[in-house]
Amino acid sequence: MNFLKRLLFPLLAILLSACPYDPDDYEFEYDTIVTDSPVNLKGINSQHDDYNAAMPYPAGSYGLYFSSNRNSGGSDYDIIHWDVYFSYHEKDDVLDVHYSNPGEYNIFDNTLFTLINSSDDQLGPHTFFGPKEFSYFFYADNQGGDFDIRFAHYFKSDFGTYGATNAIHGPDTLKVINSDEDDLYPSITEDQSSMFFCSNRDHEHFNIYSIPLPGADSLHDFFKGGDVVEPDLNAILSSDYNDKCPYLYQDVMVFTSDREGGQGGFDLYYSLYENGAWTTPVNFGPEINTEYDEYRPIIFSFFEFQNLMIFSSDRPGGLGGFDLYMVKADSYIQSLKL
Repeated sequence: MNFLKRLLFPLLAILLSACPYDPDDYEFEYDTIVTDSPVNLKGINSQHDDYNAAMPYPAGSYGLYFSSNRNSGGSDYDIIHWDVYFSYHEKDDVLDVHYSNPGEYNIFDNTLFTLINSSDDQLGPHTFFGPKEFSYFFYADNQGGDFDIRFAHYFKSDFGTYGATNAIHGPDTLKVINSDEDDLYPSITEDQSSMFFCSNRDHEHFNIYSIPLPGADSLHDFFKGGDVVEPDLNAILSSDYNDKCPYLYQDVMVFTSDREGGQGGFDLYYSLYENGAWTTPVNFGPEINTEYDEYRPIIFSFFEFQNLMIFSSDRPGGLGGFDLYMVKADSYIQSLKL
């Protein structure tokens, strides 16, 4: 044994010294490089409509939920899931997005989609990691003719486990919000004090509304049922045109609108929460918006990158219909904060 050690250790030292590790000496095949200009997430999109993205739990690997009519060949919309992976490569200063193989759902998603998807349309997924033991999956469904907000809920400890087959409850109707008109795209403030959504309940066009939420101890009962809450129309965020798809991240709200002054069709806007109120919405400008439709934006952070944005657009150059795009949006927001 001592003889083998005397033989192997010098040999190992020679091999290591002959092949020193150089962190800059590697090649990586990038899939989708994210920049300050929108890039098509081609590894996800199809020839059909793919939009309404949502991310459940930010990490290096994200489960991206979104609405698509690919399963029906362009007819009704289902919510589907795709794993996307973000990585930052310091050598090339590249933020890259790469993708899993399609259809590799975990046991949680298989169970969830069996419960919520149907021959009707399912739009606007939104996940909420609740303050106590429950998490929630919100979406809108038009099985009753108009769109109503619905949700499924489950114990956090069961997420992604085999127990999830028996642990997902619902879907239930969010009775405290829904009206006789269309109600969609719920999003919850970071302090969990309010829920925002859009509705055409008061006008022929959509506006952005909010309702107050109770404390953590009673949030689950509040979502499960109870008295209808009269929502507040937010006059700063809303206009005489269609204002839809509010999405909240920290002190930023992003949404879509076809109001006057845009680039054409639906454009993306943002507003900041300052001094207890939302600022006048600002158009992201022609670097992000086009004469076509830009729809349902979400923002999030990864590593040192703040306010990354995923949205959908039917602009030319995509794979067909609405496609999902991604952009580094922080520079646009920061420049307007100054």
